[in-house]
Amino acid sequence: MANYKTQQGDMIKEYMQKRAGEHVTANEIMFYFQQLDIEIGMTTIYRHLNKLVKQGLVKKFYIDDRSAACFEYAKDDSEKNTTQYFHLKCIECDSLIHFKCQEILDWQKHIEQEHGFEIDSERTVFYGICPKCKKLKNKNNTHK
Repeated sequence: MANYKTQQGDMIKEYMQKRAGEHVTANEIMFYFQQLDIEIGMTTIYRHLNKLVKQGLVKKFYIDDRSAACFEYAKDDSEKNTTQYFHLKCIECDSLIHFKCQEILDWQKHIEQEHGFEIDSERTVFYGICPKCKKLKNKNNTHK
């Protein structure tokens, strides 16, 4: 039985590695494996994700009070401890995008130096419409 759980853990780790740089939820992981006719329960998924978080291989994010936790595989050692990026959340499709921009980093530095307020970039989310949804919205508006 222990080998079976290790196999599931390895499959979850491989799934996360293949999606390095993307945010995924436990539900998305479960759905992925269901499509492959592989039965992995939600409790098992969370247990293995939390184990990967403790190992520093996966980051866990809470974007807002209404959304499920998101998980992201840390690509390499340099990404395990860096949080110099922000998040963009699309209000149309709910996608979550990492956003790194020198101007925003400069703005963050200005806020801290000039106003004494330290911004937690890992928890900072800008809400708007992603390029894909914006394009779709513009396309739909031109056909009216």
